[in-house]
Amino acid sequence: MKKEGKGRWLSRLNHRKYRYGWFAVFLTAAVFAAVILLNVAAGRLEQTRAWAKDLNGLNATEFDAATLDVLKLVDEDVYIYTVYQPGTENALRVQVDSILEKYHALNAHVHTGNIDPVTEPGRITQLAGDSVKDEGAVIITNQDESRVKVYNRDDYFGVSTYGNYHFTYLYLERYVTSSLVYVTSSETPHVWFLTGHGEISASSCTMLSQALANRNYEVDSLNLSGEAEKLLQNDALVIADPARDLSDEETALLRNWLAAGGRLMVCISYQTDTAALPNLNRILEYYQLAYGDGVIYENENETARYWNGNTLNLVPELVAGHEITDRLIEIGSENLIIPQGRPIQPILLPESGAVYSRLLTTSDRAWAAEGNEKGNPGTQILAMAMLRADQNLEKEKDIRIVLMDSAYLLADSSLLYYCYNMNFTVTALDWLINSDTTVDVSSKVMTNSTLSIPDSETANRLGMISIGVMPLLVAAAGIIVWRRRRRL
Repeated sequence: MKKEGKGRWLSRLNHRKYRYGWFAVFLTAAVFAAVILLNVAAGRLEQTRAWAKDLNGLNATEFDAATLDVLKLVDEDVYIYTVYQPGTENALRVQVDSILEKYHALNAHVHTGNIDPVTEPGRITQLAGDSVKDEGAVIITNQDESRVKVYNRDDYFGVSTYGNYHFTYLYLERYVTSSLVYVTSSETPHVWFLTGHGEISASSCTMLSQALANRNYEVDSLNLSGEAEKLLQNDALVIADPARDLSDEETALLRNWLAAGGRLMVCISYQTDTAALPNLNRILEYYQLAYGDGVIYENENETARYWNGNTLNLVPELVAGHEITDRLIEIGSENLIIPQGRPIQPILLPESGAVYSRLLTTSDRAWAAEGNEKGNPGTQILAMAMLRADQNLEKEKDIRIVLMDSAYLLADSSLLYYCYNMNFTVTALDWLINSDTTVDVSSKVMTNSTLSIPDSETANRLGMISIGVMPLLVAAAGIIVWRRRRRL
């Protein structure tokens, strides 16, 4: 009986429906096992080698080339802390953790962790003082916690709306990468805005100052009377639209500072009376640099070279072949708008050993007008750079000067956001200081357009399709498949 029962069961298992059934079970189990093993292996590779593909529209974990370059140079321990309660779970935290985990995966010196603001408020105060405003903050520091950067959630993430378009931006990679350079560096480049002569001050350039701070610059105001010792070699000094001239003592001080490797940016708008600035003119003339007079008009037929139908709103051409303009062209920051530009004089007798580069120019049919006097048409220079490299190739002794002709390139205005004016000025300061402690990482922005239904008739039609037609099609397909399987 036992043998007969065993044989009967074996014969049943050899039946087609059992044979195919066991095969299906085995195949399903094998697929499940393979998927689980593959998932574990992929998770391990993501943690250790950052092997992951970002399918989010922001591409937040697809790092910029600048970030990858910085991570190759980090050779000391740094720490990145998030500020979250353990129970906080949201999409932003997942995104932030994924980004920071990739930093650690690409460089083991980068350590990540979280600080609970409820149970460890003292730790947050120790690191960041009162800089942390809410959950979602990110704190970056070096091993001895002597250099710290803090970014609150609103600093690096947000959503803005323009018409039917919603823009989600994430600046976390830009700030974290910049902070890695800051906390592992012993020096911070300094940009000074000259005061004491009625100039445009740093307080009138808050947008530019913030952009520079995000790139590891220290930005301050400087009065040469009593503070001259603060101006050091390789610092950048910005002189913007002074109403009064430098004193003889200040002129001598700036001449000596430049000769030792100073970095100077001068911005003179068309309203400024350069005849009232003989000492500043002498400093520039020593390097064969000078401003012209009047305000520039573009030729009416050069419609691509002016904006909004106004020939005073110049759209300059970036002249390739210089580090500043080549960088802007590379990242697509070519569209600048310069209202009421002042001409910069072409170089007639170059100083020996100096290299002069036109950065921004008009068409060859633009002209400058002073009062009722109209100048001859020709290419007008809107920005220029001068470099006199040190003979021994010591870059800290280079003399670098940039001339600009409009306050719209640095002072707070909507143009700093609507076009690439600020990008130009920041890139020019990067070139002036020529420091290894600044870094530029592109921002992550995702545009989502809202789908709008034009009228009620279209809405009703779409409703009938989604509620009536599509379910019927699915049901019909199911019935057809069911009938076919019954015949097998």
